[in-house]
Amino acid sequence: MTGVGGASSGPTPTPVEVRGRGPSGWVALGLFAAALVTLVGLSLVAQTGDRPGSQAAVATPTATPVATPVATPSPTAPPAPPPGTPPPRVAVAVGPVPTCPPGSTPDTPGPVAQARPTGLTIVLPSLTLDRRAGKLVTLTGFDIVQTWTFDLCTNTWTRMHPNREPPQGTGQLVYDVDSDVTIASDGIRMWAYDLQANTWTEKGPIPPFVHFEYLLFYDPISGHVVAWGKDGGDDSLGLELWSYEVETDTWTPIPQGEPPVVGPHYEFFAYDASVDRLVAYANAWGPPDEDGNRLFEAKTWLFDLRTGTWSGTSAVTPPGFTAGCWGCVPAIAYDEAAQRTVLLGQGHAAAYGATADRWEILYEGSTAEDCGTRPECRQGARMVYDPVNERLVVYGDSDGDWLAFDTRTREWTVLLEASQPVTPGVTASPGE
Repeated sequence: MTGVGGASSGPTPTPVEVRGRGPSGWVALGLFAAALVTLVGLSLVAQTGDRPGSQAAVATPTATPVATPVATPSPTAPPAPPPGTPPPRVAVAVGPVPTCPPGSTPDTPGPVAQARPTGLTIVLPSLTLDRRAGKLVTLTGFDIVQTWTFDLCTNTWTRMHPNREPPQGTGQLVYDVDSDVTIASDGIRMWAYDLQANTWTEKGPIPPFVHFEYLLFYDPISGHVVAWGKDGGDDSLGLELWSYEVETDTWTPIPQGEPPVVGPHYEFFAYDASVDRLVAYANAWGPPDEDGNRLFEAKTWLFDLRTGTWSGTSAVTPPGFTAGCWGCVPAIAYDEAAQRTVLLGQGHAAAYGATADRWEILYEGSTAEDCGTRPECRQGARMVYDPVNERLVVYGDSDGDWLAFDTRTREWTVLLEASQPVTPGVTASPGE
């Protein structure tokens, strides 16, 4: 029978009897051991005497032999990885993955005439995904601020009419999985949106950045949102990384070593959950040409939030993603299904795999002005990963349509066609 913790409650085992030796037995055993030691010692002396330079040990009755410790070779430390060595794969779980209800048709375009947000803010990123609800959350632009959600299973928009709207200029949205709220900033203060309760809550001020850039991403390890600021001018760029915890409304600076030499104007970031690194695409100043002119040179950098270390990569970085005009900045997002960081815009599309330290060109156009009507050519694109259907959702203001992009098959799917004129009172406006 077994008791608590698996202990047997059966009869107590009988102890093994230990028989002692008599006095005569111990004397005989001692004499035998002494003789054996003497024979072994003579044998060793004979062996060492044959070796050149060897000396026989002189035995003294009062000397107590002291054993000389044998030095054990210390294990050789592994060499430091050379620059550009890809980080190991860790595959951090970003958050819950919602599913569509039975009968949903996420690949069928939503109604064209439905009410939808217009004048989306140009402050990036202006879209985020509420992972528990499986819906996109966005805000309209600077003049009239409205909160909208986009259902990724039905491809329909809904205006939310929350208790209050954040002020004009609020448009930097990151969903905080740990707190189940969407975090936003108006450049002065922080805001939190609870989709289930349909409420916006005003929070405290942002840190005293010299120049606040925008919220970057949600860190699934710390459960905080990471933001980026500058502590210098355009030509002497310094990076400030901070983490924000919405529950306590507190900011904490993220220590970092020597920052990378990123470009004076254009930097694009995404969190790569496959390696737990921040991926930074930047146009840094390259070496001067034969005429002494310094040109941009595209570089890829990785940042380890756990050690505060920036590291360069050996990846041949595609140079096409330069923001040559206002609103032409490319979109960037991490594709969880493909485990790659994707850049799209300026007539190009490319994906970076951190574990292989390699960029793959998904589409190569010429420029955004003359590459045609392909989705990669649109200006001011926004992009966010859709874990419900394992693809990227892309929007561009110049077109007004909403598309899905599967980077593994390179296929595009229309989720919602560009809006068409609607006569008020004739067509119902869902969500109003």
